[in-house]
Amino acid sequence: MDDGRTLPTGPASGDFSSSVSAPDVVFEKLSHLELGPHHTALDVGYGSGCHTAYLCERVGSDRVTAVEMDHDLADRGAANLKRAGYAPHLVCDDGLLGVPERAPYDRIISTAALRTVPCPWIGHVREGGLILTPFGTAYENAGLLKLRVTRGRAEGRFVGGASYMWMRGQRPGRALNVSDDAPARRSASPIDPHEVLQGSYAQNFAIGLQVPDVSYSHRGRGDDRKVQFVDQSGTSVAIVRYSRWWEDDAVRVWGPRDLWGEVVTSFSWYQRERRPDVTRFGVTADAEGQRFWLDEPGRPVAS
Repeated sequence: MDDGRTLPTGPASGDFSSSVSAPDVVFEKLSHLELGPHHTALDVGYGSGCHTAYLCERVGSDRVTAVEMDHDLADRGAANLKRAGYAPHLVCDDGLLGVPERAPYDRIISTAALRTVPCPWIGHVREGGLILTPFGTAYENAGLLKLRVTRGRAEGRFVGGASYMWMRGQRPGRALNVSDDAPARRSASPIDPHEVLQGSYAQNFAIGLQVPDVSYSHRGRGDDRKVQFVDQSGTSVAIVRYSRWWEDDAVRVWGPRDLWGEVVTSFSWYQRERRPDVTRFGVTADAEGQRFWLDEPGRPVAS
């Protein structure tokens, strides 16, 4: 918990920051890796070593490289792997940088969620190789992304749902940089907030691809229940009341952006597109940046 600041002996408080996934979830993810016995693999975030052991069992220890950022976890994982008879190449470093001295790899697989595909990973994969990673936005962390690398570009679709803890270097921020005395712009909501915020994870995921830097949280209960939206810079905030949402003071907005307006527009787009499943969305990532699309790269998802 809390990147090791909470000791294993407790007391248990703070945020969970690392875990061992259930085996059925792990094997469902690994089934998308197309890992052959001749492939080399980079495992990002090896933690306990269990996930790395599965890769070693498939291709042999000499073909597996694994990286872990947390020193305590790295030591424990290394001891577990050695005790179980596996000897992959282990590195304690920032996994977002990859392990260039062992590149190129046929496969890169991550055990933590990303918001942006790291450029070093793309450069470390052989032509035609794969990157498989949990992926999400500040709004919704829920996709499993499978990318194929060709000519310096990683491109592919989401192959299903996956909710994993964030890679430490890509955790959504929690800053709030709006002055306490800044005036709020007040208005009615154009739609019942329940319709936007009580939908499926697929709906939230689609909205998040359009407002990837916006997060939300709830407060209060009953008639006092509200939802707060904040962008990653913390300079724009919106608070929306669930009850009497049609009244002129149901929405309060601070900063240069109307975050509730952006979320409602994204929800409307999702409805017009007949509520597409997560697997219809994809990502293209290269030196120019990262783009989201629906069905094919030529149909960009506006953000």
